[in-house]
Parts: sequence; structure tokens; C-alpha cells
Amino acid sequence: MSVSWGRRQRYKFSNGGSLNFWVPPAFPAVYAITYKQDANNRPKSHTVLFFGEASDLSQEAPALNRRVLETWADTGGDAEDLFVFILPMHGSTRGERLRVHQELVGDYRPAAND
Repeated sequence: MSVSWGRRQRYKFSNGGSLNFWVPPAFPAVYAITYKQDANNRPKSHTVLFFGEASDLSQEAPALNRRVLETWADTGGDAEDLFVFILPMHGSTRGERLRVHQELVGDYRPAAND
């Protein structure tokens, strides 16, 4: 499964699965942590809680994810309800990833990016 986000330009993210079981890969990427607002009636619809970017997801994503999980828990959410989607950006510069990240945060205003 994949999903696309972006208003000006569409970015295709691949499904990384449940956040609880996600092992971040060792490559540069922008990623999204999502949840399903209405899992019963719209099981394929994901709402973005957080957009992150990293030069090496395996090194940088775990610390960011802890912060997102704390925010999610403060709203009464359960970690089992969170999913990860990845936009690999092999060979990208930090500036390129930040441009995509900032564009997506600006478009969607995810709660955990505030």
C-alpha cells in the first residue's frame, strides 16, 4: 500500500507498517506517522500526526518517535493505532529533505509537528 501527500506537488510514500513494529531503515527519507480517524467506516484513510525527516532513519527516527508517542499518549491515543509511511530520498541533501518536510507540514499542519 502507498499513499500520496502534498497539495502543490504529490509525494508517494510507501507503507512502513505499524509504528510499534517498525524498524527504521538506514537511508535518508521523509516519513509520516499516521492514525485512522474512522477505522470502521474509512479503514484505508490515514490522518497525518507527524512528518519527520532524517539523513539516516535508523539513527534519527527513534528519538523523534518517542516525542510523537508522548504527544499521542497525552491525547489519550494508543501506540497500537499509529502507522508509518516512508518517502525514501536516496542521495538527497538535508536541504532537499527539509524543503519537502516543510512543504508537507505547511500543507497539513500535523498536531505533533507544532
